[in-house]
Amino acid sequence: MGGSSMVPLNRTSSIENEPRTLNLNQIQFARDTALYVINTRGLEEAMRIFTEGLEPVSQCVHDKEEVIMEYAEELENLSNPLRINPETRDIATAPF
Repeated sequence: MGGSSMVPLNRTSSIENEPRTLNLNQIQFARDTALYVINTRGLEEAMRIFTEGLEPVSQCVHDKEEVIMEYAEELENLSNPLRINPETRDIATAPF
C-alpha cells in the first residue's frame, strides 16, 4: 500500500441529526416566554416571531395512501389482540 493515501471519513452518528430534547425547565421557560410575547405584542408581530426561520415543507415523506394503509394495518392488529403476527417467530425456530 505504498502509493495509496488514506482519506479519513468524517462520520457522525445518526443521533447527531436528531433534534435535541428539552428538559421540563426549558419547556416551562418556552411556555412562559410565548405567553409574554402573546400578551405584549400584536398578533401579526407575535406570528412573525413564532414563525421566524421556518421554511415550508417542499415534499411529503409519506404518500397519503401509504399512511392510510399503515393505519389500517395497525387498527386491524389492535382490534384482534389474539391474532399472531406472521413476523413473530417462535423461540424454538429462531436461529442462534
